[in-house]
Amino acid sequence: MEPIFHQSFFDVTKRCSRMTPEGQIGSGQFYLRRSFLLGAHFQGSHNMYKKIALAVSAALLAGSAFASSVTLYGRIDTGLSYTHERVKTSEGTTTTTKSFSMDSGNSTGSRWGLKGVEELGNGLKVGFVLESGFSSDTGKGSVDGLFNRESSISVSGSFGTVYAGRLNSLISDAGSIGWYGAMASPFGTGWGRIGGHAEVFATQGRFNNTIAYMSPRFAGLQFSAQYSMGDDGAENTSKSNRYAALGLDYQAGNLEVGFLVDWLNKQTAGLADPSLRKDIDDAFTVNLAANYDFGVLKAFAAAQYFKDTDKIGPWAMQEKGVLVPLKHEGFGVNLGVDVPLCGGNLMVSAGYADADADNVSGGSKYADRKSYYALAGYSYPFSKRTSVYVGGGYKAIESDYVAEGKNKAKNTIYQVMTGLVHKF
Repeated sequence: MEPIFHQSFFDVTKRCSRMTPEGQIGSGQFYLRRSFLLGAHFQGSHNMYKKIALAVSAALLAGSAFASSVTLYGRIDTGLSYTHERVKTSEGTTTTTKSFSMDSGNSTGSRWGLKGVEELGNGLKVGFVLESGFSSDTGKGSVDGLFNRESSISVSGSFGTVYAGRLNSLISDAGSIGWYGAMASPFGTGWGRIGGHAEVFATQGRFNNTIAYMSPRFAGLQFSAQYSMGDDGAENTSKSNRYAALGLDYQAGNLEVGFLVDWLNKQTAGLADPSLRKDIDDAFTVNLAANYDFGVLKAFAAAQYFKDTDKIGPWAMQEKGVLVPLKHEGFGVNLGVDVPLCGGNLMVSAGYADADADNVSGGSKYADRKSYYALAGYSYPFSKRTSVYVGGGYKAIESDYVAEGKNKAKNTIYQVMTGLVHKF
């Protein structure tokens, strides 16, 4: 009798926490799986057909042993904020602006992305992350490219994980490799216009053409390193900023301690006066952070020494409304707590920085600078994926211009905000 075979086929399985009646994905996650079914139904005794069916089935199953998955994920943070900003220049002119606006990303950046992993066997895996930021209040994407937040591929195994592509810095709290920011402050890199410890530290963002390494954790210790070659067309040249960082963090029970040094080989500066064009001194920071969970609260402390950085926090030096190319040397300190309260989390953080600023063209000290901030916020989860937040803070930066007989400039911002976050 003729055997009747069930043909081999590919199937796509969608795994989600909820399916709509139309079969749409509710959780935003999907997994692609290849499977083969091969069997035979015989009307009679045909041992040869049975052996062929078993052999082909075994071969096909062996080919599908290496599992792979792709995940769609993201989050939307949309809120409202009131901001009061006052700017006093070194000439004594004062400008005040007030605004009430809808914003995206007050507590966390709105984003969507794809990430995946394939198991190659023997503990070896290849993964990727493609992450895009957008403004949820306007629907606009970033001008920095489609996958501006991260575009990386990685290889991991017993040796650790190696990453390559566009990545965040180790000193941040974002992406696949940023870890220091979350260890230093309950707010990470801050809420709204109040940047948390990033207001009083010299921090870095994302870099193109980056290679990074994260070691396995051994006896609580993990080593990390990264190097950015700079932008396309000017990689590893003086025309592009190149960044490097080394970090070591330790975890034991409720304690976390992190140490990190980073370096920015800054591009050659083209100043207004061509005769002042020069190779700017490289920026360098030394960072130490720790936090401990006491149960009733989690306490954070961090400190940084910085040298030859072009700014403290997000504000570069401005005199009479004009950007002044300076280099800073000084220190920043930050303290914070995270307290579980009424089903949510109350977070409070404050920091201070003190620095001397010199003009990159040389000469005597140009200005004394001080930065400080305070920030409080509360986040309440309605579910594992949806939460609401409210917060407010104050920040200021003061500059005493030595070159102008101690004329003072000061920028201050007060801000309150609230919003809703949904993760998918």
